[in-house]
Amino acid sequence: MTSSRFLIINADDLGISSEVNQGVFTAYEHGVVTDSSLLIKGACSQEAITMLRKNPQFPAGIHIDLDPLLGWESPGKEKFTRQELHQQMSESTFVMKIQQEIHEQIEAFVDTGLIPSHIDTHHHVHGFSRIFEILMEAIDRYGIKAIRFSKTGYALMGRSDILVTAETSQWMEDALRQRHITYPHLFIDPLFPFSLSELPTGVTELMVHPSSGGDVWRQKDFAMLTDPCFIQTVREEGIGLISFSALESSLFR
Repeated sequence: MTSSRFLIINADDLGISSEVNQGVFTAYEHGVVTDSSLLIKGACSQEAITMLRKNPQFPAGIHIDLDPLLGWESPGKEKFTRQELHQQMSESTFVMKIQQEIHEQIEAFVDTGLIPSHIDTHHHVHGFSRIFEILMEAIDRYGIKAIRFSKTGYALMGRSDILVTAETSQWMEDALRQRHITYPHLFIDPLFPFSLSELPTGVTELMVHPSSGGDVWRQKDFAMLTDPCFIQTVREEGIGLISFSALESSLFR
């Protein structure tokens, strides 16, 4: 590879609806989406699994959904204050429920016969330190090799951001490196302004939510990805498109 800039274009929420499934696979067929995150308990997960089996070259990771346990609903509803939520995360019974849910979802994914390219969480809840710790335990157990990681925390649509201090970020990075877990250098959410021409050297993950219908913001992602100008710009900028699985290569270590 001659490029010094690489982009993982990862489609989240695969399995949440038929419109999302269609949007993700259409964007993949356009040669733009390079990876995906499957909601194994999504309403249309079985349809998504069937589509993945028909396209075995298309990578899929595990999109852990803890929203019901955390009291989160869409759009942007939170049953507990953040202080109450953090208090719950210090309680052993609550932690055990999270551990069990994560293991159930990973087991369900593995039972499909699919090999996870990476792991991440719905609404980025592994940005919470306690959930990150539990996820590390699961990664150790199941041998997952890559993860979504943002050093600066995660912005959320319709709810408070998940903030990560510099100290916590370093602690998380150290935990990932000790386990030889790979992750992109930079994380981008297209809800906020970004420029392909300004991508830094290294590997960037661009998280997208394409859908052929439904939520307007998802349709905007679909339109962006399937616009011929998008892939043309990628090529003109000399950006290499890869999946999470490619991070295991010595080129990215």
